This record gives sequence, C-alpha cells and structure tokens, in this order.
Amino acid sequence: MGRYLSQCILLAALSLTSLASAAPPTSQPTDAKKKIILIAGKKSHGPGGNGQHDYNWSVRLLKVMLHHSNVKDKVAVSFFTDGWPADQSSLETADTIMIISDGRDGDAYSETLYLANDDRIAFMEKQMKRGCGLVTFHFSTFVTEKYRDYALRWNGGYFQWETDGKKNWYSAIKTLQAKVEPATPTHPILKGIEPFTMNQEEFYYNLRFNPEDKRTVPILTVPALNGRAPDGNTVAWARDREDTGRAFGTSTGHFYENWKNDQYRKVILNAIAWTAKVEIPDTGVTSEFFDHEAITKALTP
Repeated sequence: MGRYLSQCILLAALSLTSLASAAPPTSQPTDAKKKIILIAGKKSHGPGGNGQHDYNWSVRLLKVMLHHSNVKDKVAVSFFTDGWPADQSSLETADTIMIISDGRDGDAYSETLYLANDDRIAFMEKQMKRGCGLVTFHFSTFVTEKYRDYALRWNGGYFQWETDGKKNWYSAIKTLQAKVEPATPTHPILKGIEPFTMNQEEFYYNLRFNPEDKRTVPILTVPALNGRAPDGNTVAWARDREDTGRAFGTSTGHFYENWKNDQYRKVILNAIAWTAKVEIPDTGVTSEFFDHEAITKALTP
C-alpha cells in the first residue's frame, strides 16, 4: 500500500512538472520606455525663431536632445506645438508632462496651459492622482489666485502676479548675467551639476512656496537676485508629491540661447527624466545642443 501511494505521488508530481513546462512563459512588457510629452503654447514676444519665448522650438529641441542622450533607450518623447492638443487622450498614459507656455498676467496673455479652465483642472487632477509627473517652465509658472492651490499641490511653487484679485505682483523679474548655484546637491536632478553662469537670463524670483511643504526642495538659486528670505532666490525647485508623482518647476527659460549652456541643459534634461522616474546616470543626462537645421533634419521622417 505504501509503495503504491508513493508511486501515485511521484506520478502526480511528474504531471504537474509537465504542465508547468508546457505553460506559456509569463509575458513581459515589450516597451518599458517612459512616456514624456512636451506641450508648447502659442508663441509670444515676437516672431518664431527670435530667441525669446521660443516655445515650439524648445519642445522640438528637447525631443531631439532626449532621443540623442545617454537615456535615449529609456524614454519615448512626443510633443505638441501651438497649444493644448485637441485630442488629449495620449496624455492619459504619459509618465510626465512638460508645459512651456505663457501664463496670465492681469488681462495680458492667457492662463498657463495646465490651468487653463475648470475642465483642464479636472483632467489634470486625474493625471496627478495616477502619479503623472509635471514640469513647468518660465512663463508657465505664472498662476492666478483661483488656481494657486493646484499649482502648489501639483508643482510646488508659482509666480504670484495677483493679490486680492488684482494685478499686484508679490514675485518679481530681473534680467541679468548671474551665477547659478545648486541648492540641494544630493538631489538626483543635480547629478553632474556644478555652479555655472548664465550669460543673460530673465529670472523670476520671490516665488510663492508653501512653507509647510516638506516635499518641495530648492534645486537652483541665484544669490545676485537678493530676493526675500528664506527662498526668494530660488529659480528652480522639485516636489516629490504625496500621490507618488514628481514635479519640477523653473522660472528660467526666457532666452533660447541658454540651451547652449551645458550645465543648464543638463539640469532641465535631468528634471524631465526624474519626473518621468527614469534613473539618472551619475554624470547626469547628457546631450549636445542642436541648431534649427539639425532639429528639422532629425524630426523629418
């Protein structure tokens, strides 16, 4: 009886082993690349290509740089120009969304793209709750009082142009050549970054942050701005959100010429990668600068 039982157990084990070997292997994702979407607002401050608020050229350049960078195998980058996409379904699977657009200043210009209206707020809230990253750049950091709580929660900081319902700036603007310093050297966005000088930039400073928010940290500061203590000199910041998403904002970006600065370029590429949850190399995300002709060639099918 004992011998018969042992044989039965052995046959059962062999049968299970056979079934297991015959079963199809567990499927693995074929594309583990992080999806990065860059959205450019309509051009302001003169004609396209004049080097100021060149939003469309900036998103084209960023796509080409990322696809030629040392993280090119980890990212899939797409972009939209001249405003929010009519079909926003692709944004619903993005790992991070970067906004390069105007922001409203009183009756001038228009609301920053990600805060354009209540419907846009509802859409973005869903993306933030699922952990999508968010990057704001230069003028897109301007935020109205109505939407400031969203800006603080989703992005960590903003330019305050409105006070008590009126155009009354708390924040400020100064254009100068200045030394830019890493503010939280251990942060991944600052991998490979040393202090550097921007030849000319329109810096926004005295920005608004939530003093109770421990998840937002300064990334770059410009001491020459002489902003209000304790954070008035901050011109770039990062937020590790409660919803598991990551955010980065910078008030720099007025002059297109600054993309030629190796250190500045690396900070922005690092930030995009970090918000998409791409592991940043110890040397940072590196890529050369491409002129308009090279960008056009790279983007031509």
